[in-house]
Amino acid sequence: MEIKKILIFGAGVIGSVYAGKLALAGHRVSVLARNRRLTELQLNGLLLSENGKKVVKTNVAIISELKTDDIYDLIFVILRKDQLKDALSLLAQNRSKNFVFMVNTAEGYSDWIGKMGFERVIPAFPGAGGKVENGIVYYSLTSRFVQPTTLGEIDGKVSPRITELVGILRNAGFPTTISTKMDNWQKSHVAMVCPLAYGIYFDDGNNYTFAKNKMAIIQMNKALKETFSFLKHSGIGVEPAKLNLFRLVPLCILNYVMPFVFNTKWAETVISNHALAARSEMEMLFNDFIVFAENKGFNLSELKKLGARKIN
Repeated sequence: MEIKKILIFGAGVIGSVYAGKLALAGHRVSVLARNRRLTELQLNGLLLSENGKKVVKTNVAIISELKTDDIYDLIFVILRKDQLKDALSLLAQNRSKNFVFMVNTAEGYSDWIGKMGFERVIPAFPGAGGKVENGIVYYSLTSRFVQPTTLGEIDGKVSPRITELVGILRNAGFPTTISTKMDNWQKSHVAMVCPLAYGIYFDDGNNYTFAKNKMAIIQMNKALKETFSFLKHSGIGVEPAKLNLFRLVPLCILNYVMPFVFNTKWAETVISNHALAARSEMEMLFNDFIVFAENKGFNLSELKKLGARKIN
């Protein structure tokens, strides 16, 4: 395996997981961090605990700025969407060739391409969740069946760099797959996460209290069926196809199953932790998706009802 020089731009939970596991796989990994997280990493290093197991200290370099001539084989941009706008100009000045954007979006890639250039952008999405407590990142990876790390070229081609990137991530322990329709995939992901997150906000608690809130569960499921029906009937399409289950499974079955799904440690790690920690990002995605649907002639009335409760 060729050792790569890798930068993780963003030291939150997900960025820390990818940095740590890529370093453990033998790559030369740097992490760009800011503010309290920078201080925390400088004092204690990058500490990981997968599924509550032993805490592992990983060998990563901690930096606080990205210079124009700091050239990396791969730069993973792992930020919330509400953080990306300010970072794009800085990223664009760097002369590295491969930027892997693990960022939620339903708006396509025109902004990224406009700043970075078509050939430097690799859309992707992580397959992990967790939280940081006392400087330790407690995390779980999502399975290949549920949501592996997903990536692809904007034009859908399976290029040599995509094939190599998949190998790098799999060797580091990440279930990984290629999508030839990444824009559709990310729109489908937003169609799913907006109802999931806003169901928790509607309940005004966490995944465990939400699991017991029958009214919130029903409204979330109505919104899920609506968002995926929009993708199907607008001609955009659902990617991957298995997410059509939200559209096709009868509402009564979803209402029965979802309380069991949310009343789990898995839902806390993968859904609730991010929803509660990234409300500004979720609000941006929620509003963007509603406007996107309206521009296609669709009114997402059930999703709007779910979002009627004010986010505190």
